[in-house]
Amino acid sequence: MPKKIWPRGKKIFADTKNVIDTMFNSIQKDYDCMTLTLPDDKKDFVKKEVKAVSEKLEVVGRFKEKVDVIDDYVSQLNNFDVTLKTIDKWMKEADANLDEIRNHSHKLTPEDRVSSTMELQEDVAEKVEIINKAIASEKDLLPQGDEVPKDAKDFKIEMNRIDDYVTDLKKRTLKTCEEFSEDVKYWAEYKTGIRGFRPWLESSEEKAKGGLSKPSTLDEANAMMANVNNFDQSCLKHLKILENAEAASLKMTTHKEADDEVKVLKERYAKVKVVSDEWMKKADTLVKEWKLLDNTVNELNSWVATDRGAETEQNFSLEKMESTLGELKNIFKEKERLVENL
Repeated sequence: MPKKIWPRGKKIFADTKNVIDTMFNSIQKDYDCMTLTLPDDKKDFVKKEVKAVSEKLEVVGRFKEKVDVIDDYVSQLNNFDVTLKTIDKWMKEADANLDEIRNHSHKLTPEDRVSSTMELQEDVAEKVEIINKAIASEKDLLPQGDEVPKDAKDFKIEMNRIDDYVTDLKKRTLKTCEEFSEDVKYWAEYKTGIRGFRPWLESSEEKAKGGLSKPSTLDEANAMMANVNNFDQSCLKHLKILENAEAASLKMTTHKEADDEVKVLKERYAKVKVVSDEWMKKADTLVKEWKLLDNTVNELNSWVATDRGAETEQNFSLEKMESTLGELKNIFKEKERLVENL
């Protein structure tokens, strides 16, 4: 291409101009010297000769015009080449930047990822405008048609490769930005769920450390059972909140940070639920045992308070009473053991 040989062409012009200028300056100097001694009629003759030579010097100006045209063309061609190389370097860096945002930015919030992608979009849009101008200028700089020199064809191939790459990069950046914009919605759902779950978990962890109260009556045991059941239902309710938050996070393009947070919260929740299950089991067993004790006492009291006739005596013998008292004693001991183990 001309850009490779043009420094030599400019040197030829410079050397030629230097030779012509030197020769004319020498003629002018000789003329000035001769006119000091020549008679007037001879001076006019020499002056005409010098003028004739001077008029021929316009060829240097025409030479320069041609050189300037070629110089401008070469400058445009060089700029075209630099533009292609600059965008080629940039697009590789931009692609790496997009990959970083898309696959390695889990520590950024979705809002920050959208912001980063939009900045990249603006940069891509600027480069698309530049490559479009380069494509437009190529029609004036390079030969068109089926038969073009290899150098020109190489330029066209490189330009089309870069144009295709930048166009594809623009599409991928736009798609990523749209995905991250959706992530903002899912991130908001996730954070709302976590804000509803975390305070409950922290208070429940403290409650689980406190253990159960030790009831002294069946009513207190029933009240304790109701509280334990409410706590267990609350566990199930808030697990659903956590699971819904997790489901929202999984819809995001990148959710490693949420995955890590959910994993820790689930582990903490599991410990609370183990305690809740133990409480449910103990409270249920205690209430059943206490109700059995209460029913047995009521049955015995009812028999004692009843006027005992022959039929009553027959239905509730002394042996049965002793057996009932023994059972009552065992039930009471079991109830006391269960209360102590709360």
